[in-house]
Amino acid sequence: MKCILTILILLCAAMTHAQSVALSWDASPSPDVTHYRIYFGTSSRNYTCVTNAGLALKQVVTLPHTGRWFFAATAVDANGCESDFSNEVVWEAKPAPPVLHGETWVRLSPVIECSTNLANWQSVVGEPTWFRATNQMEFFATRRLFIERVQLVKQP
Repeated sequence: MKCILTILILLCAAMTHAQSVALSWDASPSPDVTHYRIYFGTSSRNYTCVTNAGLALKQVVTLPHTGRWFFAATAVDANGCESDFSNEVVWEAKPAPPVLHGETWVRLSPVIECSTNLANWQSVVGEPTWFRATNQMEFFATRRLFIERVQLVKQP
């Protein structure tokens, strides 16, 4: 099956406390499609999760944790042939803010920069943390960053 499935995943800002996101896409132009698969994961084009959506053009996916998630879809025919991945969309699942009772809150998210050649840098945003603001002017600074080196252990 050589059809390119164009996905229009509408991330209906329907994140709930259960970290669910509603997805929808356009139907494949191929008449041989028997079902769609939705792939998702925390890095681009490296999907660790998949769900079968049947012939529906909408699917609610429950995310196991907050963070940035990448989504793509494929169409599958009766012979099990699967189309290429659709275009990819990104959704950032953010934790719900604290319950506010008249206090001012500040949300801080660490941004880590990394590079393998000191020329091309990539930013990774960490989990946000909420702080209660104590006055009109609040200052925050990073005093220390612990970086743990992990070595790859190869099994014989």
